[in-house]
Amino acid sequence: MYKKGVAALSLQKQYTLGELYSLADQCSHDYPATLARKIELLTEVQIILGRKAAEAVRDYKKKYAERKRVYAEAYIAAENLREQRAELAVIELRLQEADAEADKVRWSNAVESNDQVINSLKYSLKVLLAEFGNNASANR
Repeated sequence: MYKKGVAALSLQKQYTLGELYSLADQCSHDYPATLARKIELLTEVQIILGRKAAEAVRDYKKKYAERKRVYAEAYIAAENLREQRAELAVIELRLQEADAEADKVRWSNAVESNDQVINSLKYSLKVLLAEFGNNASANR
């Protein structure tokens, strides 16, 4: 099942991703109410993941802009072998930029993956509601 004291998530407390996933894992897939609650929790996860993805894009773009600036400054300052000296000046920034791009992709993939899980659970809920409806009609 799930904990009842977790209603209105965003109004009561800021939950971490781990806490939200833990709460979602506690929800049974056997009952429409608990499955719906799991979907609600994973929707909260989706909001956080979306923010993290946006932050990762911003961080990547900032690192890219910093690398371009340092390259231009080194290029202008060099008297000879400008391109080579500018490239040497940005090696560490290129590595940081690669890490930032990897984070950007990782968070974007997490958003997409979580979205697929939510859609799958919505379908399961629809099927479960139909089964409960058919069982209720059969018992009359």
